[in-house]
Amino acid sequence: MKLAIQRHASLALAGLSASILAASAACSWLVGHGAPSQLRLLFRLICHGIPARCLLLFGVPMPICARCTAIYGGLIAGAMLFRLLPRIRETTARIVMVVAVAPLGIDGLTQLIRLRESTSSLRVATGLLAGMAFALWVLAAAGTRESQHVHASV
Repeated sequence: MKLAIQRHASLALAGLSASILAASAACSWLVGHGAPSQLRLLFRLICHGIPARCLLLFGVPMPICARCTAIYGGLIAGAMLFRLLPRIRETTARIVMVVAVAPLGIDGLTQLIRLRESTSSLRVATGLLAGMAFALWVLAAAGTRESQHVHASV
C-alpha cells in the first residue's frame, strides 16, 4: 500500500510539474511567434515572471522565472531520484530539504534586501536543489503518513 501511494504521489508531482513547464514553454513559443505578450500574465498565479529574471526560450522570456523553472525541473528530478533511492525516512528527507533550501533562501533574501543581485545560473542551481529536496521530502512523507494511517486503523 505504501509503495502504491508513493508511486501515485511521484507520478502526480512529476506530471503537474511537467505540465507547468510544458505550458510555460508553449507560452514562450506562442509569444515568440506573434502571440501577445499578455499571454504571460496567466502564469502570474504561480510566479512573478519578471522578464529580467526569466530564462529566454524561443527568443522571449519564459513566463515563469529561472528559479521557478528550476524548482519544477527539480521536482521532476526528485521524483525520479526517489524511485532510485533505498528507503529514505521522512525525518532524514526533512533535514535534507531544510539544508537544500537554505541556499535558495539566502540567495532570495540577499537579493530582496538589495545586498546584491542574483544571477540566472545561481537561481537555477538553488531552485533545482530545492525542488529535488522538496520532492524527496513530500514523497517520503506520503509513505510515512500512509503507513501511520494503516497501522492506526488495524
